[in-house]
Amino acid sequence: MCSSDGGSVPSFAAQSPEIDRGQAAQYLSLLAQAESVLRGPSPEAWFDRLDREHDTLRGTLRWCLECGRIEEGLQAGGAVWPFWQNRGHIPEGRKWLAALLSAPSAERQTLGRAKALVGAGTLAFLQSDREAARSSFQESLAIFRSLDDARGIADALIGLARVALLQGDHVEMRRLSEESRSLARAVADRQREAIALHHIVESMRRQGEVADVIRPLYHESLALHRETRDRRGVALELHNLANVERRAGNLQEAMALFTESLVMFRDMNSKRHMAYCFMGLGNVAAARGQSHLAARFLGVCDALFGATGVTPDPDYRPDYERSTALARSALGEFGFKAAYDEGRVMTLEQAVKSALVV
Repeated sequence: MCSSDGGSVPSFAAQSPEIDRGQAAQYLSLLAQAESVLRGPSPEAWFDRLDREHDTLRGTLRWCLECGRIEEGLQAGGAVWPFWQNRGHIPEGRKWLAALLSAPSAERQTLGRAKALVGAGTLAFLQSDREAARSSFQESLAIFRSLDDARGIADALIGLARVALLQGDHVEMRRLSEESRSLARAVADRQREAIALHHIVESMRRQGEVADVIRPLYHESLALHRETRDRRGVALELHNLANVERRAGNLQEAMALFTESLVMFRDMNSKRHMAYCFMGLGNVAAARGQSHLAARFLGVCDALFGATGVTPDPDYRPDYERSTALARSALGEFGFKAAYDEGRVMTLEQAVKSALVV
């Protein structure tokens, strides 16, 4: 229990376990030490640990709110949001960050607030909450600029580039990503450079740049992610290359790349990314006339999005709808629904196994 009054605690937080001051202090120290790993290229071991210790994390954040230790809570939230993002706890993560950011004394323009705002903006972006994402990233950018924190500025700029993506403003998306890349290069941060390059190429693709132009840039980004041993970045660029090959009509190559990406994301337990891989596999299957398989993969995709609380990127919607229409036309409404529902109730192990035997 806390001896000082930190103000009212939101009802969702009050449902989390109580821990004492010593436990909270110890866990906050642990999270501070783990922050660079959680934001680094190989965070899976820590994600697994946080999965096991989720109640301790919840109890620690509750303690911060109850005891008025808001800056420490913001620092913790700013460290662990990649866990919420990648392990399917996006709605819960948004609630914790919102509670901390709106708590008494949280308005101070601190490094902890800036980091928590990047997390809040990222989770809002993943749920297509454009206004909340923009507000969070803009404030974080202002704080990081006042602190002259180049890496933080680069992160906030990428966040605003993602907001531009939601708005369909791909010119602005590229401008912000280029600025972020320049900052990353200035501080020799290859991981952030790779992230920025990814967004530059994505902006070019969404402006209709041809495959022969963007393919080598995706390969450059892939090489950067491999250099920094960022398995998540590697898997993401394999997925993006799969989409390039699919749209270019190279369906066999696309299927192989989607499957390789899927297995990597499966090994990282990243259900959100797996959902996109199954969407890609469904699109390829529909284009190849494998309608039952397409409907099944699309069912898996939708089940995963529903489980993680993620709203799919609108840019993927036209291909998804086209594939759905192709499969429904070939199978009929009854046949499509049967195959789609088959996918929705599959376990992840069953779904991945079905992808590997295609």
